[in-house]
Amino acid sequence: MAHPRPRREEFHIAIICALPLEYDAAALAFDEIWHEERDGFESTLADYNIYKTGRIGRQNAALMLLPGIGKANAAGVTASLRSFYTELKLAVLTGICGGVPYPESDTEILLGDVAVSKRVVQYDLGRQYPGGFVRKDTVDDNLGRPSKDIRYPRHTPWSE
Repeated sequence: MAHPRPRREEFHIAIICALPLEYDAAALAFDEIWHEERDGFESTLADYNIYKTGRIGRQNAALMLLPGIGKANAAGVTASLRSFYTELKLAVLTGICGGVPYPESDTEILLGDVAVSKRVVQYDLGRQYPGGFVRKDTVDDNLGRPSKDIRYPRHTPWSE
């Protein structure tokens, strides 16, 4: 049964993908997709953004495809999402994990496995010297601690 299309304020989850392959795969997780009508609901988002809105279980979610790989593209899309969907509680960057390190010999990572990080490390913040790159790694240089809702997801509305 189709659910009525929710208001913008009723979206709490955003899923962001860098590659079309990831975007298409993430869209398969949706139980219902509302983007087809193009009735102006998303029209205030920049036209170059590729997006779908829909429902996963009981949660309304927005799915976005970045216009390209990189932090600048991710920051631009995220800012657009936050200004349009003002009640977002969780934004997830999902993909094929091109950056997953090789696991130890007793650990196997397979297609379809879900890897969730405990923290975010900005690996490219630093200075390039003639002898190599030196990453800034003081407390002031690094990203802040994730919110309690992220660290303990069982107690959040989207874990129901």
